[in-house]
Amino acid sequence: MPLFRFKCYECNETDEDMCLFQNKQYPVCSRCDTVMLDDFTPVKGAVFGDKERISTALGVHPSQIISGEAERIHPGARFNHNGDMILKNRLEQKQRLRERNWINKDSYC
Repeated sequence: MPLFRFKCYECNETDEDMCLFQNKQYPVCSRCDTVMLDDFTPVKGAVFGDKERISTALGVHPSQIISGEAERIHPGARFNHNGDMILKNRLEQKQRLRERNWINKDSYC
């Protein structure tokens, strides 16, 4: 069941209710007796630390790793057995994309 958040925009009182969408009812504020509306205030999400990422777009053919050409094109980069680039974190991914004037269209930033 989804959790719905409500807010009174008169006195900033908030309330939550867990119910099905078709059973959703707007509560009345206990302070000022006005009907509360949906609260669309974004809740701060969890922020996670750095984690490794795999990039197929920045990858190379496995034969380029064996020949050393990958090291010349991407100095200091690490690759898995498929030729995908292993990145330390999002910052390194953005930096390597910027070096090649590429844009990550799947990114939210």
